[in-house]
Amino acid sequence: MAKAKRKPAKAPQPKAPKKKSMKLFYSPIHGFIHKVLVVAHEAGLWDDIEFVPIYPMRDGYSVAAINPLHKVPTLALKDGTVLYGSQTIAEYLDTVGKTKKKLYPKNGPARWDALRRLALADTMFEVTVTMTLEKGEVPMRASVFSWYWPKVERALDQMEKDAAKFKGFDIGQASTLHALSYLDRQCGRGLKPPVPENYNWRKGRPKLTAWWNKALKRPSVTSHFNKDFVGPDTPEFAAAQVAEVLAAQGKKGTSRTPQKVDYHYLG
Repeated sequence: MAKAKRKPAKAPQPKAPKKKSMKLFYSPIHGFIHKVLVVAHEAGLWDDIEFVPIYPMRDGYSVAAINPLHKVPTLALKDGTVLYGSQTIAEYLDTVGKTKKKLYPKNGPARWDALRRLALADTMFEVTVTMTLEKGEVPMRASVFSWYWPKVERALDQMEKDAAKFKGFDIGQASTLHALSYLDRQCGRGLKPPVPENYNWRKGRPKLTAWWNKALKRPSVTSHFNKDFVGPDTPEFAAAQVAEVLAAQGKKGTSRTPQKVDYHYLG
């Protein structure tokens, strides 16, 4: 009796990539240490996040449908919940993180000190952003630079004092990296007087400089600092990710067409 022919075994099918539990809409600025990216890495959540590049001043990259402020970073969770504001996102990631070490200390003096330094660095960053955007205004207001630059210098002097007492690594230090890297980037591109040409905040601040040089070696920094973004970064990709968030919120029939933005930087 002839033996029945065996059917050829089916080749194993590749598994569909596991869907990430969060989407982070952010600006992949080269030469900038993102506080939220640092926290995501320190919290052990890097592989759980879908990174969505957003260029907030280019048409096609609007996140206004999920964040009325149209600002980055914006974090979207699997269930459609959307969080915005880097401080909110950073604290959320630290809270749900997989690592035992938290960047936000528990209640007490250490927590308030970390939050004070967080506020100091975040405000210095915002001031630098304001001066940067003013370069694109016509007419440009010289008073903006005269008003804000002394605040930056005083903040840097306070950071030098704080650096002498740094222990471990906390949210205040993550934000300090954020602020200093952005200041470096914009001073390198040139701000306006009274900001000195080719300003270097390291001069006269040895403790802050030593801390900076050491902190740059952290894996949470090397994961993205001075590295180009690798992956899709088109307006269509951004629009599709926004549409997915809206669908998770139960908003059917949402458009995947890239939308215009509110403001275009001319500087």
